[in-house]
Amino acid sequence: MSAIVDFINWLDGEVWGIPMIVLLLGTGILLTAFLKVIQFRRLGWSIRFTLFEGRKKTGKGDITPFQALMATISGTVGIGNIAGVATAIHFGGPGALFWMWITALVGMATRYSEGLLGVAFRDTLPDGTMIGGTFNFLEKGFAMENIPKTGKYIASIFTLLFALFVGYDATKLAGATQIGAIIVAILFAILGLFLLKDDAYPTLGKVLAILFALFASIAAFGIGNMTQSNSVADAMKTAFNVPMWATGLVLAVLTFIVVIGGIKRIGEVAEMLVPFMAIIYFIFAIGVWIKFAGKLPSAIALIINDAFTGKAVAGGAIGQVILWGVKRGLFSNEAGLGTATLAHAAAKTDHPSRQAHVAMLGPFIDTLIICTLTGVSIVVTEAYLNPELNGAPLTQAAFAAAFGHAGEIMVAIGIVLFAYSTILAWSFYGRQNVMYLAKWLEQDPEKFAKLYPKLHLIYNLLFVVFIYVGSVTKLETVWNFSDMMNGLMAIPNLIGLLVLSWYVKKKTDEFVAANP
Repeated sequence: MSAIVDFINWLDGEVWGIPMIVLLLGTGILLTAFLKVIQFRRLGWSIRFTLFEGRKKTGKGDITPFQALMATISGTVGIGNIAGVATAIHFGGPGALFWMWITALVGMATRYSEGLLGVAFRDTLPDGTMIGGTFNFLEKGFAMENIPKTGKYIASIFTLLFALFVGYDATKLAGATQIGAIIVAILFAILGLFLLKDDAYPTLGKVLAILFALFASIAAFGIGNMTQSNSVADAMKTAFNVPMWATGLVLAVLTFIVVIGGIKRIGEVAEMLVPFMAIIYFIFAIGVWIKFAGKLPSAIALIINDAFTGKAVAGGAIGQVILWGVKRGLFSNEAGLGTATLAHAAAKTDHPSRQAHVAMLGPFIDTLIICTLTGVSIVVTEAYLNPELNGAPLTQAAFAAAFGHAGEIMVAIGIVLFAYSTILAWSFYGRQNVMYLAKWLEQDPEKFAKLYPKLHLIYNLLFVVFIYVGSVTKLETVWNFSDMMNGLMAIPNLIGLLVLSWYVKKKTDEFVAANP
């Protein structure tokens, strides 16, 4: 058992290590270049459409473009916006927040591309709702003819470099973990070589699609379920002395009431819940800023200066500042993981690029607004100077500096709202991936149509049961395992984005020409 735990811990470190960060950032930078910095030149159009037309139902789909955006934000705005930002500043110093901003700006192009492909290759489930996501665009997109070689070569190079890094790292290990690492390196090398074979793409697309759906299905019960419910239960116990089992039971019931209604009800709840919780948290954080207004300019200056000097980190390790900022930025907004494709594929829209314009606002809201509220509060109150504080307690200390014990309660309320919204979104993400796997296993459309309602109910029941289990269970290993699955999702998703970047550009140019 210990060997398995050691391997999980090692692979989790690899998945969220430097190679993955390079792959995530590299993909975002390439997409930014391919799309001619669309996140800047089309930001105004995106905001105007989302606010004034995004609530209208036009075109095929299940929910409005605005509801789809709220659903994805409910999935990304979670405990990472409270505890994750604090962890980045604890280990990387105030400058880490600056690199979170940079990551979000690059990630907007990635999220745009995910949203476009999610809509472009979606299908219809037996109940009439839409199903689309990374698994769809991998299977269908890779089956297209005459795919340009540029994206293929770039994806192959990234994958082969990842294999080399893992292989080199394997030389530092021993025992079963080393054997596992060597196997992982070989698998990545094989994948990289297959990306160079044109005739392998239809099969490769199906394999990558199945892997993504499998990783996402598992992650839904970990990072999107048990770990979130555990955080809510812990916060309620700390702030209000509510028994963890009681919180778990209430959370499970409230979740079931919403998720049994599918994406339409999740979209409706997200449309109300996300703006409400964002406004509440905004008021709390701005209250901290007002209380420490005199120190605000120097705090901002420190964040920017420390981003390039690393003075706040022991030994002035600038690499640590960048690493923690980028890592937590990516973890927070999930640009590149593929989760956003699932919700945006359900949006009512007449063109995939239209919804992609809405999709790219996700990292903007998640990281550039909400994470900034947390990060600046921690820096301006100087709570980060206490080496004993990390994660949610660090954020609570920052709010307590302005409001006393009431500040700690405010953060607890934020954790509850953010985590609950994440649970709702991931219930849908997991269900869509499970349904794709079931559809792949049972390829007879009539049999799948009969099986679908039962699968839907069984999945929802299992999901809420694990919410309760997570609230009353210690989750150290679950955290690492689900975090690893969450990161593994990114690999097939990023490969798909690179290979199909030409299609994203084609559809974008077509839409922008008609909608300047």
